[in-house]
Amino acid sequence: MPVPSVSDLIVRADRVPSVWAWGGRWSPLVSSDDSGGGYSVLEQTMPEQAGPPPHVHEHNDEVFYILDGEVRLQIGDETAVGTAGDLVRIPRGVPHGFAVKSRTARFLNLYVPGALDVVISMLGTPATGDGLPPEGSQQPPDAERVAELGRRLEELAAQRWTGQPDLLAGFRTGSDEGTVSGPTG
Repeated sequence: MPVPSVSDLIVRADRVPSVWAWGGRWSPLVSSDDSGGGYSVLEQTMPEQAGPPPHVHEHNDEVFYILDGEVRLQIGDETAVGTAGDLVRIPRGVPHGFAVKSRTARFLNLYVPGALDVVISMLGTPATGDGLPPEGSQQPPDAERVAELGRRLEELAAQRWTGQPDLLAGFRTGSDEGTVSGPTG
């Protein structure tokens, strides 16, 4: 295998094509294609209350390293708060979701094997500026795009939504302070 050039191995988040999705900015530092499908690494910046409802990655492990801000986490039937400097490990098959608690949060997301970058690029909009997307710059994906994503995710064996209660839904919509609790029953 040929040795890559050093310039191909050093990546800056402000120099990669970013995508606006789910109200945030996603910058693929290492794409699935770059790693031969082995992993992907994304830097994400998300605004307050942004984040996905509970979902499961059946064949992929996920790791978040929080660089700035606070994030409410749901892992299985428990919730917690992660802050700058915390690493959160989500093993494959474990339902999880999150919602940003601070004004913004920035974190690295490692996905093994890679595929999250494909999901983001399929649902997102190419970023046309720095920072978070301007108000109204994103529209929810239509049913056809969601179905296409579902097919692609199945092909990648990357993710599926769960029927699990979304313990952070009220916080995401701003209708609830989203108190953090221990196991629910």
